[in-house]
Amino acid sequence: MARTVYVDTSRTATNGKKRKPHYVYDGEKVFEVNKLTKLKDVDEVFIDTLFPEIYEEVLELLKRGIKVYLLKDIRILKKLRLENNLKKSDENDAVVLSKIPRDGFRLLTVQEMEKRVKLWPLINKYELLTKRVKTLKQWIKNDGYDYELRGSIRLMEEDKRDVARKIVELLSDNAIYREACRLFGFSDSIEAAILIAKLPLNLRLNVLKKFVGLTPNCKGKYDHKTRMHLSQLATNVYMNVKRWKDKWGVPEEFKEIVECLPQRRAIYRLQSRILKTLRRAYFLANNQINDGPTG
Repeated sequence: MARTVYVDTSRTATNGKKRKPHYVYDGEKVFEVNKLTKLKDVDEVFIDTLFPEIYEEVLELLKRGIKVYLLKDIRILKKLRLENNLKKSDENDAVVLSKIPRDGFRLLTVQEMEKRVKLWPLINKYELLTKRVKTLKQWIKNDGYDYELRGSIRLMEEDKRDVARKIVELLSDNAIYREACRLFGFSDSIEAAILIAKLPLNLRLNVLKKFVGLTPNCKGKYDHKTRMHLSQLATNVYMNVKRWKDKWGVPEEFKEIVECLPQRRAIYRLQSRILKTLRRAYFLANNQINDGPTG
């Protein structure tokens, strides 16, 4: 008989500053592991969330022949927690995962995880180039001198475009990415591609907002790089609405925000709507397929 475990995953289990382990329920007891690869004598692993930080751990499990299943909709955890009168905790969530029917999960594949592992260094490089180009341009603007930096900036921007092309190519057959582009009215979008790769879109909207710092009193405790991509995508949407108006098939609620609010407020408001739209793309895609990459 296959040995099955249920895991409430942590994105900081291995390298986080404040490490929180993965919590594992094996049908009898809950225990902790710092890496999923430390799980012994298991045949099936059911996880609640697929964080980028654990991509390589999941890939290694799959290559060992261990089946890994991802929860499709995190909201069912809260529902079952309430039905069983359980407080929210990592230990309880690991147990509650075991009560969810198998059709509430989808099987991850080696091919999908290999693609995700390949994406991660490309995204890191894209973010590094973005930061460097911005810094160099700011130096020129502040000092009033070129210092022969414009040539370096041009080369970095060319490299950045090449990296962006590779990222979009890797996600070109991703059902969520294609659905998101359709909803946004884009043919392609590097920022949407990166957001889909980085955001755990099966989480609740309020959790995603906290993840990117769109909640009050976040005090800097959020993923600044992911927020940068979200802000840039919102800016792109704003500029396209202004430039193309009725010629661009953006959602009507986006047009209303751009038309009714000053630019700064509009871009901030658009970020929340974009998160909502990405989650919608996630659920629409998962209703269409059961074996494609998800965010």
